[in-house]
Amino acid sequence: MTDAAAYLDISPRTLRLAIDRGEIPADHPFADGPWVISRDILESETAQTLARRAQVQPRKPAVLLSEKHLSLFSNT
Repeated sequence: MTDAAAYLDISPRTLRLAIDRGEIPADHPFADGPWVISRDILESETAQTLARRAQVQPRKPAVLLSEKHLSLFSNT
């Protein structure tokens, strides 16, 4: 998933959502194993369109952080 997403220059989450929607075909043969995505699929017009769409229409973070939010990590 990570390598395929990097190949398309998109986030793994974006690729996973496209797979879940049925936009990009992929196999997940083992529950704890990696996703298998053909290079032909990654080079397809559908995958290239997904990549262009993700780069042109980036999403905002779900939560905007401000100084009011506490960090999980100390500054030490």
